[in-house]
Amino acid sequence: MQTTFIVFQAILLVMYLIQDTVPMPPLNNVPALVKKVGWAKIMLATVITSGLLAFSLYLTVKYPAPPVPVSLKLFYILWWGIQMLGMYVAWYKPYIFGPTEKELKEYLEMHIGTHSFLPVRKGFPGPNTWHVVQNFFMVGCAMLAYMKVAGVF
Repeated sequence: MQTTFIVFQAILLVMYLIQDTVPMPPLNNVPALVKKVGWAKIMLATVITSGLLAFSLYLTVKYPAPPVPVSLKLFYILWWGIQMLGMYVAWYKPYIFGPTEKELKEYLEMHIGTHSFLPVRKGFPGPNTWHVVQNFFMVGCAMLAYMKVAGVF
C-alpha cells in the first residue's frame, strides 16, 4: 500500500503541474483558462497545490511505516479532506444536483471544448475526462492517506 500511495501521489503531482500550464487539447483548454483567470493566478494555484502535494509525497516517503507523528496524521486528514471537498464542490455537486448559473458560466468559460465521456446532466457537462482521471487518483490518495492515519500501513 505504501508503494501505491507513493505512485498515486507522484502521478497526481505530475497531473497538477501540467493540467493548467501545458496545452493538451482536448483534455484541457489552457488559452480559455488564461483568458478567464490569468497566468499569475494559474501559476500561484499550481505552486500552492503542487507544493502541498509534493510535501505530502515527501512525508509519505519519510515515514514509510507506523507509527507516524500526530502532526502528519493531522496534515493528511486536512489536506486530503480539503481535496475531497474541493473535488465535490467543483465537479460533482453541480453535476449531480445541477449547476448554478455562475458554475455553468465558469465551466463553459474555462473548459469549453474539453473532452468528456459523461452525459450532460441538468445542463452541466460534468467533470471532463482529465478531471475524472485526476479524481480517481485523488480519491485513491485520500483513502490511502486515511488508512495510513489509521495505522494500516
